[in-house]
Amino acid sequence: MQRHLHKLLFLVCLYGFSHSALASDFDQGMAHMRNGDYAKAYCLWEPLAKLGHPDAQYNLAWLYANGHGLNVNIKTAVYWWQLAANNGSLDAQFSIGLAYLTGEGIKPDSIEAFRWFFSAARAGHADSRDLVKRLIAESGQKYYEQFPGLKNVDWLQQSVIILGDVVNLRAGPGTSYEVVYRAKKDALLTRVSQKGDWFEVKYPDSDGSTAWVYGKLVKSLN
Repeated sequence: MQRHLHKLLFLVCLYGFSHSALASDFDQGMAHMRNGDYAKAYCLWEPLAKLGHPDAQYNLAWLYANGHGLNVNIKTAVYWWQLAANNGSLDAQFSIGLAYLTGEGIKPDSIEAFRWFFSAARAGHADSRDLVKRLIAESGQKYYEQFPGLKNVDWLQQSVIILGDVVNLRAGPGTSYEVVYRAKKDALLTRVSQKGDWFEVKYPDSDGSTAWVYGKLVKSLN
């Protein structure tokens, strides 16, 4: 069945070759896709994808992943998403991150998934930013250890408010570390990372220095 589908696509593509210049037909392929003519979209995108066009690679992968115009083939979709991600497509970086996270078409790897989400998120990809925040909320310590630069990312930092009358901020994540600052009730601090139940925070009058506070003694505001 799959061979039959590809034979049909090949015949459609032969017809298309005589009527268009494939090197500049990405937008035309998008128009065909919106109209539900996935075979024509495939014929326009496949040569461009082979030439390294990242958007064509991403959308070709989308056709394979969803079975539009051909059989569903997640491994082939992942192949094209990987190429598109390497070529800078933010949507592809998000998609390959999802593949690594779920293990669809590729060996699951949460760290590699996070790497791709973070790459797209730094470039402003909204869905990737949401997933980075979610993954950090679920397993923050693991990612902070693997990606030390996370603590310097503004959009990942959270405001926390002190709950107790006076709360000790310590030099490390535990009560055995020395107290470096005493924060009063309702003081606002900036949380930059997490280790277990302890939050690393920037505290007042510290010129950006950080200390650690027990998580149950503060409340996140955003």
